[in-house]
Order: sequence, then C-alpha cells, then structure tokens
Amino acid sequence: MRPSVRPPGPPAGLLSVLAVAAALAACATPPPRDAETGADAADSREAVVDTPPVPRDDRSTGYLSWERLGVRMVGEGPTAGLRLDVTTLDDEAIALASDDIRAYLRDVKGRITDAVPTLDARELHAFLVGYTGFEKEVSFDPTLLELRSEGSTYYPRYIVPVSPQFDRRLVNLHETVYGIYLFDSEIDLNAILEFRYENLSSGSGWRSVVEAIQRAKTRGGRSR
Repeated sequence: MRPSVRPPGPPAGLLSVLAVAAALAACATPPPRDAETGADAADSREAVVDTPPVPRDDRSTGYLSWERLGVRMVGEGPTAGLRLDVTTLDDEAIALASDDIRAYLRDVKGRITDAVPTLDARELHAFLVGYTGFEKEVSFDPTLLELRSEGSTYYPRYIVPVSPQFDRRLVNLHETVYGIYLFDSEIDLNAILEFRYENLSSGSGWRSVVEAIQRAKTRGGRSR
C-alpha cells in the first residue's frame, strides 16, 4: 500500500461538510453522565465540561467503559493546554458498551446520514473526537488530525460537528467540543492505528482498544 501524501489543504468538500453539519450541532445533546454524590459531586465542579461518563467495566457481562473504546493524546509544547480523545464508533464496539454510553454513541452516529451521502455514512469508519481545553481559549484545527496504519497516512473524508461550538475552533478552560471523523473504509480496525495531531501521537494505544473489545466479545460469548 503506497503511503499517502499530505494534500495542500483539507480534502475537497470537507469544509463545506463542516459548514452544512454545523446546523445539526445546534440540537446536539451532551454525553451522558453518571450520578454523583458526596465527594464525587464536589470533584465534578473541577471536571471537564461535557465529558462522557467513564463507568467501570462490568466484567461479568463484557460491557465496556468509555475509556476502553478510544485513545487519548495530551498536548505539550506547541499543543500545550489541549487534549484529544478519539473514540471508535464501530457498531461492533458500540454494542459492547455499557447502556448509557451505547445509547449516546448510537444517537451520535445516527446523525452522520444527515450530513454525508448514505453510502459513505454506511461504509466509512467513524470516530468521535473530543477537543478539551486546559487553558483559557485554546485553539485547534480539526483538519490536522490524521490516521496512520500499515505504512499509509489517512486524512478525514468528512468531519461532522456534534457540539454547537465546534466550528469556533476554540475551547475554553475545561470545555470539550466534539466532532465525528470519517476515514477510508479500507482501514483495518484490528491493525495498529496511530492517530496524530501536530506533535501529538496516540502511539500504540489503539492496541489496547482492540484487545479490550476482543476480551469483551469473548466474555459475552461465554455468558450466552
């Protein structure tokens, strides 16, 4: 497979999709949150706004927590103050998630068909990407996220905003905005995927996602 070459700008049609999909974000609902009491409720005041829930794995049923479904990149140097979370929207993985997360991710994924052609919505690989700020007014460029796998570099075919503020390309302190990224269908989700954003890399983190999904599938099969 021949490595891709970075285009001079965003893929054709990408910016128009961002503009069209922005209207959809106006009715977006925030990710579900776990109930909090006592010290947990106090800690939530310092938590990142709109962060999806991170319940523990239910190992008896194989349901996966949010953190098992994606990778995280924390900024440093030129990207200091920014954090990226990339979560798979693969149907097989979503089916293994805990109830609240599964419902949220299915709702999010259902918006793709309103923004991109039906065939692309069905065949391309979708990921939910969150940009979180840990400083005041941290800027980001959604078109800089790329995916590397098996010697090739892939760029998003479409980016569909989920959060109303996504198109501002700016996050405030403890604010998170989300967008859906669609990548080529030829990518093997079971291979080693590396997400990159400027100087940030997910490294081998995707391998843990694949392994967690495989373990959950095995546990689920045994429980039937």
